[in-house]
Amino acid sequence: MHIPDGFLDPKIAAGLMGAAAVALSFSLAKVREVVTALVPAEAFAAAGKGMKSLSSGFRRVLTGEGERLIYKMGMVAALVFAAQMFNFPISNGTSGHLIGGVFAAVVLGPFAGTIVIAAVLIVQSLFFGDGGLLALGANVVNMAVFASFGCYYIYSWLKRYVLEWLAISLAAWISVVLASFVCALALRISGTIPFAVVIPAMVKVHMIIGIAEALITVVLVNIFRTMLKGEE
Repeated sequence: MHIPDGFLDPKIAAGLMGAAAVALSFSLAKVREVVTALVPAEAFAAAGKGMKSLSSGFRRVLTGEGERLIYKMGMVAALVFAAQMFNFPISNGTSGHLIGGVFAAVVLGPFAGTIVIAAVLIVQSLFFGDGGLLALGANVVNMAVFASFGCYYIYSWLKRYVLEWLAISLAAWISVVLASFVCALALRISGTIPFAVVIPAMVKVHMIIGIAEALITVVLVNIFRTMLKGEE
């Protein structure tokens, strides 16, 4: 699923890098609204903090709820990063690993979940060579934007009609298949692999990998929620 450098047309890679930057900027802005609150600047002036510069208007400060969200984001990022290090065999020498997009989005929300998956992908690319630097935008779009942000809303829609664990399972399975399709589409548009070859090669095997993703995601969500209840 992690696209190496050299597989994408430079124009496609640049376009996806731009799309990833826009998506992450939007997500960061949304998370900032959640983790901070507007406080009158006079409160800072009264505390002796920047009386001149903060004598009027408002300033954003980190809230207690915001601190808890950031703490949870760190926990989820560490868990997803560790889980992605383990590959499980499928067939004919192929293997898969957890994406974690739906897991991150379900326990953190779509915006924080997208940021966490993107952060994991960036660390993997920069320090472990897992996914190319020039293809980083494509990998973020595939696994953070589509597999996390997009599939959160699939989960949100599904849970209105089915049990939550089933909604999580279905959304997690869809996230893998969807990400593999978008990945295959980028490779085809780049002229790397013919469409008739890349779609079966990518999507069929990831339909199997998606089953493992669904099972692992349900387990991780339940474990994570239990851990948080134990800390309250």
